[in-house]
Amino acid sequence: MYGGKGQSEDLKGLIGAASAMIDGLTHNRIKAMGFENLTAFQQGAVKKACCMIVDHMEQSGGLPGVEVDSFSLHDMRVAMRRRRQRPWDAAGCGMWAWLTLMQTGLMRGSLI
Repeated sequence: MYGGKGQSEDLKGLIGAASAMIDGLTHNRIKAMGFENLTAFQQGAVKKACCMIVDHMEQSGGLPGVEVDSFSLHDMRVAMRRRRQRPWDAAGCGMWAWLTLMQTGLMRGSLI
C-alpha cells in the first residue's frame, strides 16, 4: 500500500478535500455504490489515489490548475492564470492519482 509523504498538521482536512475531489472525479459513483461494494482492486486504488492527492495538494499549495501571475501589495490585486490544460492539472489532483483512478473504471464520462 502507498505510504504517502503527508506530514501536515492539517492532514485530516487534506484527506477530506482529497476525498471530495475523488467524489467529483468519479461523479459520486463510489457514494452511490458504497465503498464496501467496490472490488478489492478498486478500494486499494481509491485509497492510494487519496494519499497521492494529499501529497500533491501539500506540494502544490492546493491551487488546482492555476498559478500566481502577478501580485500587488497595496491595492491587494492578485492575478491568476491557468497552467497547462492537462486534465489532472485542471482537476488539481496530479497525474499519478488521475491515472490510478482511471484504472478503477469509476471515472467514465465527461470530467471537466
